[in-house]
This record gives sequence, C-alpha cells and structure tokens, in this order.
Amino acid sequence: MAKILITHGVPMERFGLLSPNVVLCPEPGKAFDRAELCSLLPACDAVVACGSLDSVLLAACTRVKLIVCYGAGYDAIDLDAATALGIPVANIPDSVTETTAQLTIALMLSLTRRVCEMDHLLREKKSTRKLFTMGRSMGVSLEGLTLGVVGMGRIGSRVAELGRALHMRVVYHNRGIKPFSVVGNARRLPLMELLRVADVVTLHCPLTPETEGMIGEEELKLMKPTAFFINTARGRLTDEQALADALEQGRLMGAALDVFATEPEVSARFKALPNVVLTPHIGSNTLHTRNRMGEQCSDRILTALAGRKPENLLNPAIWPRTLGVGATDVQQE
Repeated sequence: MAKILITHGVPMERFGLLSPNVVLCPEPGKAFDRAELCSLLPACDAVVACGSLDSVLLAACTRVKLIVCYGAGYDAIDLDAATALGIPVANIPDSVTETTAQLTIALMLSLTRRVCEMDHLLREKKSTRKLFTMGRSMGVSLEGLTLGVVGMGRIGSRVAELGRALHMRVVYHNRGIKPFSVVGNARRLPLMELLRVADVVTLHCPLTPETEGMIGEEELKLMKPTAFFINTARGRLTDEQALADALEQGRLMGAALDVFATEPEVSARFKALPNVVLTPHIGSNTLHTRNRMGEQCSDRILTALAGRKPENLLNPAIWPRTLGVGATDVQQE
C-alpha cells in the first residue's frame, strides 16, 4: 500500500480513485506547513504539489516515485533539483485549459464593457439616475478588434478560438509556428509588433527565466492607449509597477488580472483603479475542473506506481527508473 501526500486541502472526490492507498491531505482551505512537509515527505511514495517544492523539500522526498503538479504550471517546483535527485515530475495541463480560457474571456468582457466598474457605481451612489442616461458609461465592443495572444499553447489556442467566435481578428506570438489547425487564420507576429497592433493583449506563457518580466515599461509603451491588457498566466510575467504606471497615466485603457507577482498580496495601486478588474487566481477554480484535476493527478500517480511512464512528464530524461511500490488503492487520513 502506497502513501500519497497532497500539499493543500483540495476537493477530494476524484482522489478516491487512489483507494485503498493512504492519502494524506490537510483540511479544505488549509495546507501543510514547511515543518509538516519535512516530517511527512520521507515516508511518501507520491506527491500532489499544489504549491512550492524547493530543493530542500525535494531532498526529503527519499522514496517518492512521482510528483504531480496540481495544474499546468510547474514554476513552483525546482525541476532541476528534482531531476538531479531522480524524481519524476509531471503536470496536468489538459485539465485547466477550458476553464482558464473561459475566465480570460469573462475578464475581457467585464473589462471592455465596464461590468465591474458599473456594478460598483450602482452600489455606491445614492442617486443612480445619471448612470441610466444614454451615452454615459459606454463600453467597447469586441467585434472587429484585434486580439493579441502571447503564448499559443493549449490555453492560448482556446482563447484564440473563443475570440474568433466573438468576431475578433487574432494575432499571436509564440516561440514556434503553430499549425493552421491550431491557430486558424491567426497571424504570427514578433512580440513588439503584436503589442503595437493589438486592441487586447492576453498572456498565456509559462513562467521561465526567459519569460519573467517579459512585459515591462518599454513593451507597455508600444501598446495603444485604447488597448486592454489581460493576464491569467503568471504575475511575474509582467513588471507590475510599470503596468500600474501605464494605467495611472492613461497610457492603457484598462487591465484585468487574475495573477500577481507577490500572491496573495495585491498592489494597492491596482485596487484603487476603476479600470482594473481583479480576481484571486481563479483560473481553474470550478468544481468540475477541480474534480477533473483530481482524476488526472490520480491517473498519473497510479501509472507511475505501476512502473509505467505517466503522461506529461516534465523531465523524461530520467525515465525509466526502478519503482519499488505497486499501486493498489487509497484511504484519506
């Protein structure tokens, strides 16, 4: 019987697939602290990582056969350290594609049609008569605008598809050329040109040393003053101070942010701006998606414990490796 640790309290229904193996999971809304992780990890055969695992914590994973990232992003895992220690790491990117793309479109519509701003004004003002006057508080229609997708992976491709359904033109920036079946009639552009022509710029890149801070002061200066900026990927892709400067100075029409450089802290400058829509990293936060994430994490773990190569392995060079634990099932502790 294997022992599997889940670092945070997440919806557990689909992790029942691991039964009768032992599953260690904190209460919903809670997380194991660092001392608890250091104590528990040496006895575990697999880990579902919902947060950071640095080299010290990875060194405690002395019998771990697989670490699964609870989502698509894996920047919180020291992948080099895991590889050096011979620990396979996988992720579950397919599970979060649709729901994150939907949130991106929801943020884009809320921002361009000023939904959150108008909601706040209706609740705040004693007299709302002027708000109902024709010609006031007008938003921006999306049809005919250019949507610039930075990072045309699974999520970016789905956002592009939904953008086309809203009758937007789509351009994209990506390290490589994507097949027509993925991008449709989207045109691939250098990043600087995309920023110049796009009416809405949306980020869908992984956080890597190359992409960290990729949208800074100079990049923001290239954007139209009528353009909107959306980030549902990682906060550190953007220089937040430069973004706040651009918004405060009227060099951008607005921004919608689901991710932040210093989560869970959010800049007071963003909170003070009526043309900024803020959400607390909820890209994959629906019960349907969380259950699917649990199912896919369980699948990766059972596959690895059975000695087979799991899908979406991030450091495949270390596979195959000797696995000493056979997979049976799970009981939650």
